[in-house]
Amino acid sequence: MSNYYDNHQGYAAPPPQPGAYYDSSGNAGYGNNYYQPPPAPQQQYNGDYKGAEKYNRTPKFRDLWAAIAFLLQFALFVVLAVLFIKSLPSSAFKNTGQLSHTKNFYSWPTMVMWLCVLLVSIVVSVLYMLLLQAFAGKMLVISFWFSVIVTIGTGIYYLAARIWFAGAIMLIFGIFYALMWFSWRSRIPFSKLVLETVCHISRKFPSTIVVSLVFLIIQTAYSAMWSLSLAGSFKYMEKYQSCSMHTDRNGRRYESCSNPKQVLAWVFMVFSFYWTSGVIINVLHATICGTFATFYFFEGAPGGYPTKHVTLSSLKRAMTNSFGSICFGSLIVAVIQTVRAILKSLRQDDDSNIATQLLACCIDCILGCIEGMVEFFNKYAYVEVAVYGKPFIQAAKDTWELIKDRGVEALINDCLIGNVLQLGSFLCGAIVAIVAWLYITITKPEYNTTGSYTAPIIIAAFVIAMSMFMVLMKCIDSGAATTFVCLAEDPLAMSRNNPRLFAMVQETYPNVVRGVRVTNYC
Repeated sequence: MSNYYDNHQGYAAPPPQPGAYYDSSGNAGYGNNYYQPPPAPQQQYNGDYKGAEKYNRTPKFRDLWAAIAFLLQFALFVVLAVLFIKSLPSSAFKNTGQLSHTKNFYSWPTMVMWLCVLLVSIVVSVLYMLLLQAFAGKMLVISFWFSVIVTIGTGIYYLAARIWFAGAIMLIFGIFYALMWFSWRSRIPFSKLVLETVCHISRKFPSTIVVSLVFLIIQTAYSAMWSLSLAGSFKYMEKYQSCSMHTDRNGRRYESCSNPKQVLAWVFMVFSFYWTSGVIINVLHATICGTFATFYFFEGAPGGYPTKHVTLSSLKRAMTNSFGSICFGSLIVAVIQTVRAILKSLRQDDDSNIATQLLACCIDCILGCIEGMVEFFNKYAYVEVAVYGKPFIQAAKDTWELIKDRGVEALINDCLIGNVLQLGSFLCGAIVAIVAWLYITITKPEYNTTGSYTAPIIIAAFVIAMSMFMVLMKCIDSGAATTFVCLAEDPLAMSRNNPRLFAMVQETYPNVVRGVRVTNYC
């Protein structure tokens, strides 16, 4: 495979070495109107270098209240989970030795099916990562045109189904998306270089892939426990249901039942799932960010890395000093997601009132936009948390300054790595959905004699596989985010450890490489 570590041709030369002079625009020269650049990298990396200085080696515990609140919430979930799971039928998971003769969805054959889904998801994700390592540039082009084909294909399907408005919108959007190729193709060299850089660092630190697999197992185990708990909650909470007889205006008697405790239990379970899942994923994100930032600031330094086990040290920081900040940021997103889930439930329960449906739809749309913005900022705020040990609020403020004042948003928007990951998640979901369909078709369980479970199982397998893929690809996504933030914070480090990428950024995004002043929160 040919990448920038093997071939240094085709891009601008690296920045001039220290000792030259620069004007205010960054151009080299030797006149009286020029100023001396910062000290040489060797001096900077010996302790004067601001990247090494900003890297917080002795962070304090931040946002401790959020960590305590999360642990209390999780303890309550564990207590409820034990009670709810015990209420499930004792024979639900008994191994009968047969995969087809089962009338219970919660059974051993179903567990075998989900195990196949998990294993195939991991295999497909690993194979896709190998493709990224070998064919970074080609995968960028394929992902773009794949998105175009899917969009136009969806539009044609809607038109064939006589859903005219949706079909026309998707078709028009797909055509405009295809025309964007003429402006987007200029971004491919930059995106390819970033992707190659991230893949190179992930190969240098294979522990980032290992820790992604570990967190995937943790997330899978938690999700399985949560699903069983939710299923058992409806059985366990039946005893709190109260019913009463009423008479309507026509004199007919009818029974009305309510169970507010079950509703509260459902709300808590949904909130707990969103918060805990967010914390698990963001701890992984912060761990990988810390690893990539260590490489960024200390690669090639005379003093070496600040720790022998880089990824393990980053994981320790994420699980201790920065854990409260991670819980804080995840809490904000979890609250929004829980409110959206409640609104969706209300819309499904009361579909006769058009005004209520419209209002709930509008609120859900607004909350969806807010959720997307918060998740976007959190992604880069966690880099500041992981690297500099900042509290979450300060990290969010500094992230806003980076994006608003330093042109990082242009650099992020021009990077097409997200398209490649979306393509991979879609392919992984599609393959795993086919596997789930084949399994349920071949085994023909008795609970699915009418075929009512087929569609939900396929959809669930598709969503689970996409989620698992994105967890495993955190080493790519988080690595790219860390590269952007560290580049904006301290471009001199990149000029030393990756001159080709620095030269391209300096030429295309001059505002980014000027760096920013960062307060040391020690």
